[in-house]
Amino acid sequence: MSATSARIVGISNRIAVLSNDLKNNLLDMDANIKKLKLLKKDVYFDYFGTARRNYQKVLDEIIGLDARRGTPAGYWRNIDRTFGGHIQSGVSMEQAVTEAYTWIDADVMDHWMATIAMARKDNEGRIEQALILINRLSGQVIRNCIIGFGISILVGIMGIGFISRSIIVPLNKLKSGLNRVSDDNYTYEMDITSKDEFGELAAAFNDMNRQLKADDEIRSDFIATLSHEIRSPLSSIRESVNMLTEEVLGPVNNKQKKFLTIAANEIARITGLLNHLLDASILVSGTKKRQVAPFDPNQLVQSAILSITPGAKARGIRTEFKVLGQAPMVKGDEKEIMQVIINILDNALKFSPDNSRVSVRLTRGPGKHFLTCAVSDEGPGIPDDKKNLIFKKYYRAREVRKHMDGVGLGLNIARRIVQANGGEIFVENNPNKGCTFSFTLPVF
Repeated sequence: MSATSARIVGISNRIAVLSNDLKNNLLDMDANIKKLKLLKKDVYFDYFGTARRNYQKVLDEIIGLDARRGTPAGYWRNIDRTFGGHIQSGVSMEQAVTEAYTWIDADVMDHWMATIAMARKDNEGRIEQALILINRLSGQVIRNCIIGFGISILVGIMGIGFISRSIIVPLNKLKSGLNRVSDDNYTYEMDITSKDEFGELAAAFNDMNRQLKADDEIRSDFIATLSHEIRSPLSSIRESVNMLTEEVLGPVNNKQKKFLTIAANEIARITGLLNHLLDASILVSGTKKRQVAPFDPNQLVQSAILSITPGAKARGIRTEFKVLGQAPMVKGDEKEIMQVIINILDNALKFSPDNSRVSVRLTRGPGKHFLTCAVSDEGPGIPDDKKNLIFKKYYRAREVRKHMDGVGLGLNIARRIVQANGGEIFVENNPNKGCTFSFTLPVF
């Protein structure tokens, strides 16, 4: 049991590390070929070639490791067969910088990344199968102990207790950690109490968690820095457009006013996107101080509805809210909760058809220490396989990417705020049509 499980888990952990390198090399290739076409510098072509060679080297090692597990190569060999032509293509720098040359289409890149993700998931499944094997073999050990030492019931109970502590508890800890990672929480680390397979698995999980946390922090810092750098010139552009619109620099005709209005609207849209990016970065860093105080939930919901009413009326969408009688005071940061409600309402308006209805309701519970706010719409609803993804940072469904604005942060920001204020957020499809987003908050 020890030798088999150590071999499977050890190889699978190595494949997990290498597959992350594989994804990074692919992203490096895509980024450097784009920089090459834009800046036309030799160094980016060299970087592209280096990333391409590293990609093939890593993939070959993964395929070799996969074969050592005694199972068909499957996903990894299919990746080499399907996309190997893009890696082995002998394009020159002169060909690469031409406008007609395209390394790969965006859909192929998405399919490539998705295939790697499926292969990584298959590898995780193999680790899980190894753990199941350990559990099954441990069960056999338990049965043999009961047969060999059946005279003493106490010895049997102690043996079961020991096995439970050594297997079930680590598995439950791993399950808890994976659930937190799926919620973008990278702070959890498993205790390494042994040097066996569970110790190796715990160490691999902690390494993965730290890497994910570092990547997330780097990405958030980059976005925050970029957003700050863009805001200054954007403010200057906005002020210039306002001065032109207000005819400070001289009269403008109706046609000029029309285009100035379009420019002002686009500047406002970009500013809103930057604000979302900054909000997400601040929430990830945890530097924002909350002003926790009691507030009236009825008044907060009415204020949120009032802020989105102009957009709703423009599309004939009715907003309904029935005041909750004798509503308890809610505990939290009022401004943050206002942002949560507005984000959910904006999302409901975005996916609701014209002349439909969006309703908000407050209910007591669950229990006596919480209040629930629910926002229902009459949109298309959410497929079951997408429910765990819509709260992910930057996630946007493929079918809405081309005709709807946004960067996929509204619901992620809402979830982080609700959880930071002691509540939970979830979504369910309505029986007829549309869906309902609900979140809980503690009360005084």
